[in-house]
Amino acid sequence: MPGAKKSPAIVSFWWVWLIAAATLAGGAWSLLRLRAAAPRVQTLPGYVTSVATVAQEYARFHGKLFQLPEVEQQFQQATARVATGDYASAVALLEMASKQAAVPVIFNNLGVLYAQLNDRSRAINAFRDALARDIAYQPVRFNLERLKGFTAQSADPVSSEIEPNNNSLLANVIAPNKPVEAGISAGTNDVDFFRLTTPPAPRDILAIEIENQSDTLAPILKIYDSDMRLLNWGKGTRQPGESLTQYLAPPPNTTYYLQISGFGSSNGAYILTVRPLKAFDGYEPNDDIFNARRLPVGQSIEANIMDAQDTDYYSFVAPRDGTVTIIVRSRSATLIPALSTFTPEMHSSGFGPDIRTPGAVLRHLMEVEEGRIYYVQVWSQANSSGDYTLTIE
Repeated sequence: MPGAKKSPAIVSFWWVWLIAAATLAGGAWSLLRLRAAAPRVQTLPGYVTSVATVAQEYARFHGKLFQLPEVEQQFQQATARVATGDYASAVALLEMASKQAAVPVIFNNLGVLYAQLNDRSRAINAFRDALARDIAYQPVRFNLERLKGFTAQSADPVSSEIEPNNNSLLANVIAPNKPVEAGISAGTNDVDFFRLTTPPAPRDILAIEIENQSDTLAPILKIYDSDMRLLNWGKGTRQPGESLTQYLAPPPNTTYYLQISGFGSSNGAYILTVRPLKAFDGYEPNDDIFNARRLPVGQSIEANIMDAQDTDYYSFVAPRDGTVTIIVRSRSATLIPALSTFTPEMHSSGFGPDIRTPGAVLRHLMEVEEGRIYYVQVWSQANSSGDYTLTIE
């Protein structure tokens, strides 16, 4: 009502309302400041954040369980750096992780980050490292289609030599079963470098073939490891027009450099092909006790010792208390079989009889307890290799 007096309570406590309003305004301002100061979370299309993917690919390509906590930490830290837009730090972390776990997902993520940093050359090299391991790797194929300035073929391993490639830094990336047309030029002291990543586990025998396409070239092959140390796997010929093939059984998912030159001043065209021979048996990879293959008691299996470095682990569940008989029958004229046995705790428990004759049969009695898991290892003596039959009864 006009002229009415104000309530004493309202007059007395007007300052309370003023303080409350100021407090609310201050709180809102503080919240805005906190939001502004908080790191901005970013996601990159094509970047894979799952550590489980790293573990799955490690098992596939290396043939071992993923037990690398340092790599897991580096991968997770890289993902956290990506979320804040710190791509350079993420690259450094993934480059370190790739040294121990050289799997496609890590190279895919490096490619995405290098593209984001406008480093097209390194992005292509990273994508190519992934495709050298899996030519159809879908995350990389998706990124090559998506990113501007890239084509689906830009990161593919080569099918024709790209010059210059006269040192390891300029090496052409090649893939198994993909022939490469190349040549040694005349009068230039030409050499060709190629970078090869061996196929995923299991370890296999590879045939490196240099098919001569000229009457003048006498090819020489040298092989280096990833640190450019010369290995003793090389081969050469002094006969112009002659082709050559070198066989080797390197570890899976491992990088090597191939150097091809001409003997003397010879030159000419050639085709380079790396062919995996699939010489391993159906129970690989089982080169360590943690990857031992479970066998049924009473049934025979056929396997092989692929080369002198090969060894096979198996496990079985004891059907009774007492003894089981382990029989290794050589199915070749070359294999001299040997046997080791292990307790359920994976401790050594003995050896089979010493066999000295290729093609011999090995029999061994082993003490067991019903229901427990035991392990056996089949290997070879005297650098021998060949097929065998294994029976546990």
